[in-house]
Amino acid sequence: MEPRTKVLLTDGFLAVLCLVQVWLNIDDGVSWPLAALFTVTTVLAIYAGEHGATDRLPGSKITRTVALIVVLGAAILTGGYLLGPDLITSILLAGLAGLGVGMLCYRAYFGLVRPVPPTRLERV
Repeated sequence: MEPRTKVLLTDGFLAVLCLVQVWLNIDDGVSWPLAALFTVTTVLAIYAGEHGATDRLPGSKITRTVALIVVLGAAILTGGYLLGPDLITSILLAGLAGLGVGMLCYRAYFGLVRPVPPTRLERV
């Protein structure tokens, strides 16, 4: 299978998984304006990662990834403790919705309309 096809299938599958999770839990309530914000943030983050904007940050890629996971994990745990489980569930569902829609939109543009960036093809 060629790298472009692998990228499209992998990113599409991950995006659909996020959206299915939101659909299965839609009764818990989703903040749609927050989901729109997460969508824009997702598109910008993927663009920055695939077009070299994050290469200027200190540390290796694995260090930046681990730091991001630690910060997000701490924010989720703190938010769950301070805001309560209902509000944090709504925020997490909005995040998943934004992640899914953002990944689909980005990969539709940089995959179907325009070519997949070479840095992403190298990571396949």
